[in-house]
Amino acid sequence: MNILVVNDDGYESKKIKILADSFRKYGNVYIVAPHYEQSGASSSITVHKGFNVHNHGNNSWSVEGTPSDCVKYALFGLKLDVDIVASGINNGPNIGLDTIYSGTVGACMEALIYGKIALAFSSEYNQDINITDLNHVIKFILDKKLFSNQFILNINFPKVKSSKDIIITDLGIRPIEQYYEQNDGNYFVKRNFQDFVFEEHTDLWAFENGTISITPLKLGNGDITITNNLRDKLKNC
Repeated sequence: MNILVVNDDGYESKKIKILADSFRKYGNVYIVAPHYEQSGASSSITVHKGFNVHNHGNNSWSVEGTPSDCVKYALFGLKLDVDIVASGINNGPNIGLDTIYSGTVGACMEALIYGKIALAFSSEYNQDINITDLNHVIKFILDKKLFSNQFILNINFPKVKSSKDIIITDLGIRPIEQYYEQNDGNYFVKRNFQDFVFEEHTDLWAFENGTISITPLKLGNGDITITNNLRDKLKNC
């Protein structure tokens, strides 16, 4: 099996090396990651200009572009025939609305376009990942064949040093206060999370309650239920 490992924190991230090492027992691992940090890049790609690529040896490259650029270049530049794309481990959770902006998730969505199995991994800010837990959840997903090329799996490790509890979750959406701070003429967006009762079986609830969450996320923004509702509304007009 061939596994492509990518992230949005950059090729020098400690956590991408941990993720790559954990997958090496399953096959050949290739690392193609951004040369510079690309947090918040979502599914953006580089257009109207080229980018440089650096070959670091040992099946490792860095791309001066976005996480999605990395996936594209790996598949169509390096022509890697991969079975799984593993993205992360992100330095910070990607839960709830974070998944819209996440370059970690964006890389997986890019992989899904081309029919690849894609797994996104995220953990608490500046918290060491528990290798045993990581190996456990990878084995759990592969053994139980939870993966698909119809959706990605978004995996988040909670705010505890170790947790082997795993649940399948939905996205949790919580209210956020947005504001800006100015520093040296530049504006920086900030946010405060308002008081919120976490709904059980969501990724937010799992993160706060010490449980590893696996959330399936589909490609694109279409919703057949809403589409059919609008069609029915037109018929009745």
